[in-house]
Amino acid sequence: MTWRAFLIGILGVVGLCLLVPVNDYRVGNTFLTGNHFPVGVFFFLFVLTLGVNLVLRLIRRAWMFRQSELMLVWCMMLVASTVPASGLMRNLLPSVAAAPYLSQRPDVFWRDDVLKVAPEGILLSKNPKSMAARKFFEGTPEGEPVRVPWGQWTRVFVTWGIYVWLFYLATFFLCGILRRQWVESERLIFAAARVPLEFTEGAREGHLLPPLMRSKAFLGGALLAMTFGVIRLSPLFVGAEKGWLPLLPFWQVFSETALNYVNISDGKIYPLAIGFAFLVTSDVSLSIWLFYIFMGGQIVIAHTMGRPLEGGRSGPFLRWQQSGAFLALTVGMFYMSRRHLWAVLKKALRRASEVDDSAEPIGYRFAFWGLVATLAGLIAWNVWFGLGVWTAIALMGLTFSMVLVHTRMVAQGGLFFIQQSWSPSWFLHGITGGRIFSGPAAVVAQMQGAILIHDSRELLAPHAMNALRISSVFGKKRRLFLPIMLVALAVAMPAAAYASLKWVYYDPGALNVPIGRSHVYHMTNLFNSVHLMIAKPWQAANPSYGGLATGVMGMALLMALRGTFYWWPIHPLGFAIAVSWCTRELWFSFFLGWLAKMLTLKVAGNALRNGRKFFLGVIVGEAMMVGAATFISLLTGVRTGVVFLSH
Repeated sequence: MTWRAFLIGILGVVGLCLLVPVNDYRVGNTFLTGNHFPVGVFFFLFVLTLGVNLVLRLIRRAWMFRQSELMLVWCMMLVASTVPASGLMRNLLPSVAAAPYLSQRPDVFWRDDVLKVAPEGILLSKNPKSMAARKFFEGTPEGEPVRVPWGQWTRVFVTWGIYVWLFYLATFFLCGILRRQWVESERLIFAAARVPLEFTEGAREGHLLPPLMRSKAFLGGALLAMTFGVIRLSPLFVGAEKGWLPLLPFWQVFSETALNYVNISDGKIYPLAIGFAFLVTSDVSLSIWLFYIFMGGQIVIAHTMGRPLEGGRSGPFLRWQQSGAFLALTVGMFYMSRRHLWAVLKKALRRASEVDDSAEPIGYRFAFWGLVATLAGLIAWNVWFGLGVWTAIALMGLTFSMVLVHTRMVAQGGLFFIQQSWSPSWFLHGITGGRIFSGPAAVVAQMQGAILIHDSRELLAPHAMNALRISSVFGKKRRLFLPIMLVALAVAMPAAAYASLKWVYYDPGALNVPIGRSHVYHMTNLFNSVHLMIAKPWQAANPSYGGLATGVMGMALLMALRGTFYWWPIHPLGFAIAVSWCTRELWFSFFLGWLAKMLTLKVAGNALRNGRKFFLGVIVGEAMMVGAATFISLLTGVRTGVVFLSH
């Protein structure tokens, strides 16, 4: 950790937060972040490691960046990447502006329910004729200067900013408590953290290139991935509107058979996913694609028994099953960590001087009491806006259960792209038969889920845990980790808010950018669900206790089998994520990565080591291809998003 690395990290954070809203949402280009291995951040790291460092070596070798400096920049930008896109701004801004604007539509029937009961400060305005909300969606008329009504936005930023900061602090404290258990005791893979660590290892040695870059296997994988990327982009060179996305048309084949109701998705080939599937253990990569097929088997069995599952993969039975699997997996993780958590508790209560946390980036006593304080603050915030105390406690418990499971999926499963099909407020409303939320509470609970949890592809917790895994390279200065990460977030928020409001929403308008249609669709669904929770609570509840029970029992059985039999070949993680949209995108690529690893394990000698370097090269080559194509696209105006894994 040095001042120059910190300042470069701040500049990188500002640049990222100014560029992402324009690139991702105004232009509609391939997302620079979009998941838990943000290619825009890695592209910047690549330039520092192989571009700037080589120039510095020619000038004076002592000026070259050390690995710890490069990793500080990476961690700062990684944590900040949660802010400008799906992790916060993509959902926060339209959520608070949508209700007054959409309430004017003739097909909307929830104006009275939402606008009248919403607590003050939660929405941008409660006036259906709000000019601030109208210009947010329709943009500024041509010829008029673009002006953001910052005064109206300040109130909602303060209201939601308190919640967001408490949530972020609680996330860091929770991850800080679990870091040693996951890194040293369970030895999770942390594939998304290993890539930048290994890429920058030995960055200041005597050679021109870091050791990994001198590996023939790595260079072969990178060259193959980049060549494959050029092939996918080649239709654009001859005037086509989009590139080529390689896939096997399973959906089309099944749609023409009696099994069309299974709705199996096409087998898409994403090099990033194949590379991460190879890096993780084979039981994990096996579980991702195997349980996706298993869910199709459940649908077939139910159909054969004459009790078809309503909605299939997106229906209530499998959504409740996933919620049960998440909860059971959370209990299992706490059970596995019970000795470590007991040691942390004793340290926090000053009863365990023998527990040494001097090597931890966040001391156990500070992390424990910080977590208690921030959770209390989150509960108090919810109570202030209309939730009952026990309702707020249950909501926070479910929210952080989801946070933990997602973090585990990234750390252990290599699932850099994750989402779920259920939400904490939806679960509580259903399990209580619609009796738990008042009108104001329904608005607040649904909105906080939509803002921070619904689209979890850039959730802070996996970023934070990956950064904590990397923090071991910071040596004696590791206790500066948390303050620096908080500074990065504090810088990211105003930069991302300015770029989003000024250059995306109040200039062309949300309806006039490529992502605008999804804003209208998701926000309409959000407030439709709020209306149903208020006006028809019993009908909107509709819990599937059978799905919940099979999710809990299925996950418990899988964890018991894995804990009892060392030879058990299937990891439980795949069961928890099997019905999510991300699995539909990744399942075939994970199958290819698993198959490549199994075939490699059959080969003697250094095949596995070389195979690992090869697929590290695939990941780096694909990230470089995405980054280069994105910046070229910004200059040429040619969109490339369909080619790469970014939505």
